[in-house]
Parts: sequence; C-alpha cells; structure tokens
Amino acid sequence: ILVYSMTSESVFAPQAIAKYESVTRDWCNQLIDGFIHRGQADAAADYAQQIPVRVIATMLGVPTDMSDTFTGWVRGVLETGLTDPKVRLESRLAILDYFKQQIDDRKANPRENDLITTLLDSEVDGQKVPEEYVHGVCNLMLVAGVDTTWSAIGASMWHLAQHPEHRRQLRDNPDLWPTAVEELLRAYAPVTMARIVDHDTEFQGCPMKAGDRVLMAFPAANRDPRMFE
Repeated sequence: ILVYSMTSESVFAPQAIAKYESVTRDWCNQLIDGFIHRGQADAAADYAQQIPVRVIATMLGVPTDMSDTFTGWVRGVLETGLTDPKVRLESRLAILDYFKQQIDDRKANPRENDLITTLLDSEVDGQKVPEEYVHGVCNLMLVAGVDTTWSAIGASMWHLAQHPEHRRQLRDNPDLWPTAVEELLRAYAPVTMARIVDHDTEFQGCPMKAGDRVLMAFPAANRDPRMFE
C-alpha cells in the first residue's frame, strides 16, 4: 500500500501525466482520420478500445505497435477467459511472461521516464521494493487499466450519441468539458469492486456468510437519488 501510494502520487499526479496529453491527442486524431471519410465507425472497436492500450504501453515503456497483442491478451483474461479457462490461463501467462522479460531488460538496461524502471528503483524504508510488486503493477496496469478506460470512453460516447442536447451544450460551452468528464465517469462508472465476507453478518436484511463474494455496486451508488438529482 505504501509503495502504491508513493508511486501513484509521483507517476499518476496531474503534472506527471500531462506529458502524455499531446501524444494521446495525436493518436485520437489519427484514429478519426482512419474512418472519417466513411462517415461512420464502430465507436468502440475503431476508437475507444484503441486509445488506452497505446497510452499505457507508452507509460510502461513497451512498444505501442503491440497494441493488438495486448488487447488480445486482455480480452483473453476478461472476456473469452470467463467461459474458457484454457484461454484465460494462456492469456494470463503470456502477460506475466512478457513483463518478466521487460523487467529483466530494465534491470540490465535502466531507462529514463519509464514506469517499469521507476518502480524497480522505488524504495520503502530504505529497501528496494520486491520485483514481484513491480510485476504485479505491470499486470494490473495492462489488464485493469485497458479494460476500464476503454469502457469509460465507450460509455461516454454512447451517452453523447443519444443526447444531442449534451453534444450541443459541450460544443457551445467547451469550458464544461472537465465537469462533463467527471459526470460521465460518475454516471457510467466502469469499475465494480469485489470483496469476500470475512464473518457472518447481515446488511439491511440481507444475510451474508463468511466466504461469500460481494460486489460493491459503484455504478448504482453513483446514481443514488439521495446524493444526485
């Protein structure tokens, strides 16, 4: 937790991620240039799903031209793998093996402005963080970072496609974009966290036993009428 907090403050601080804005805009424009002449596109497959994998690859310092491979691995873990354990295991091992090779390479050849190198150099109480931690962060960045981000982008575009009045509002008032982004993340929360009950209990009339799995429904909480009009 300490290492994660320290890394988050430095690597994911607004001033740190600002350096990726220009290249991200360029990628988005290139994607649009690829289909604008057709007058239509699949907003998910042709756009939303193409962006986060490139940004995360850049942050990690791995080749962006492997984006299709990374996407295939993520789908293997989170989509196909849900009903095919063999695919899930193969995809998971492919991710872990790949980042093990990347970590070994950084240990031999450290790089500047590279998240993997930064993590390897991180210390807590004067001790270098375990390599297993670095390995885990790389895995989490790819699997959790890609899926949640393309879901958030896709859901936002889906909303705007259905609400011309909101598109018009943002065109007429571009200063509203930061607020709009926060509201779209609230309304279409892309994450639902799971927890395991550690002792028998009851919550609002619902009995739960130790070992039960519970989903924390962030999307529902973010639309709670007691908090949001």
